[in-house]
Amino acid sequence: MTSPARARPRLIVFSVSHFGERARWALDRAGIVYDEERWAPGLHAWRAKRLGLPRTQVPVLVGTDGAMLQGSEAILDALDPPGGDAEIEARCVRAIGPLVRRYLYSAALDDPRSGVREALLTGVPPGEARLARLVWPLTRLLMRKGFRASPEHLPELSRRLGAELAWLGETLAARGGAHLVGGAFGRADLTAAALLSPLLAPPQCPVGDLYGSIRLPPAVSDEIARWRAEPALAFVARIYAEHRRGETNGRLPG
Repeated sequence: MTSPARARPRLIVFSVSHFGERARWALDRAGIVYDEERWAPGLHAWRAKRLGLPRTQVPVLVGTDGAMLQGSEAILDALDPPGGDAEIEARCVRAIGPLVRRYLYSAALDDPRSGVREALLTGVPPGEARLARLVWPLTRLLMRKGFRASPEHLPELSRRLGAELAWLGETLAARGGAHLVGGAFGRADLTAAALLSPLLAPPQCPVGDLYGSIRLPPAVSDEIARWRAEPALAFVARIYAEHRRGETNGRLPG
């Protein structure tokens, strides 16, 4: 199924999604002007079904002709930016990205004062956001179960995520410390930086303020602060400062 033709491509994302940021950044680097549409978690399953998507996964890029690409990997493959490395990107996509998400949701989902609900609903159409707030207790439970996100898992997740950050730092050192592939910014750098961006909330990231608005337990905040001094997250901060600069070609409705 395809959607009707549009004047600009449409990028469908969750408001705080590092996989969404990966797709957004790749589109921005390609100079593609698009409309960004934010869906509410939980309600997104119904919206994906209405759109005729085979899965509920976002991001989704809907082309001007109605053709759809689902998932950040499919979107980057279509854009084909230079500087890729299949092995590094696979580890970022299959290990680092899910670990970052599970670690932060384990720290924030159970705390009603964390602000995670409001961050997820920022930019969502008002009517959808109102409904999403009503069903949030169920959505939170489904997210908790689906991501296996619970404070009791934090010690294990901390250990595993710390090991992944060490691996990335060692990989960078082995490749000269500036870039993951060759001597210039490319797809592998973008992937690693985007998928680690929630730990830094970089000001150059279009949704960095939303990442930063989520309140985490002091022990988790302290641990992230220690990680920021390590080579992997120092690399992410530098890549954002040098290659993101806050610009975006996306347009939110209204």
